Amino acid sequence: MLAILTTISAIIGCLTLLIILLSDLSPRKLEYTEHITVTAPVVDVYDDIRFQDRLMRWSAWPKETKSKCAVDTGHTIEGEDGTVGTRTVFFSKGKAMGFQEIQSLKPNHSVTFTLEGAGPPHFPTMLFKLEELSPEETKVVLAFTNRMPPPFNLIWNFAGISKWTRKMHVKDLEGLKAFSEPPHKDANGTVVGRDLAAPNPYESQMPEVA
Repeated sequence: MLAILTTISAIIGCLTLLIILLSDLSPRKLEYTEHITVTAPVVDVYDDIRFQDRLMRWSAWPKETKSKCAVDTGHTIEGEDGTVGTRTVFFSKGKAMGFQEIQSLKPNHSVTFTLEGAGPPHFPTMLFKLEELSPEETKVVLAFTNRMPPPFNLIWNFAGISKWTRKMHVKDLEGLKAFSEPPHKDANGTVVGRDLAAPNPYESQMPEVA
């Protein structure tokens, strides 16, 4: 019995050392940029990103993750969507799974988000940078940074989560382009117009605080 316990302890020790070694060798920070050109005025594109009621229409995440989302303005100073502190909260089966929050705004130039969610611990930041190419054309750059503390960086890098996240951000930019350009389609390809005539199938309601 003692020999068996000794063997098990040795195996656990070796696995622990292996995890530590691989974690040290694996990247702890993920950085990349993606970009797209949108045939729409920069002011419209800026509003389509900062107003979370609009962002929920073109974002790829609700559809791809089979989740619902709701706008939470309870953390803002102004109490209004599209201002610093506005959150898009994601729900799965009625349970909040995470959120993205506006951290900073530079009118018609940039929108910065931080994100919190389920899964291995990580600390992502997403920056949308806008460049007016002409009165009717805007370049959008999505810059994503994710800090992944060890040993959880192993999961992000070896489970393919980082690659999947990048593909999702490419879909996000394509969705933004389709939404900002006429005839203004949502993530399902439904024409909603700039007045958001059609309902959002992924919209949820924030639970009331007792």
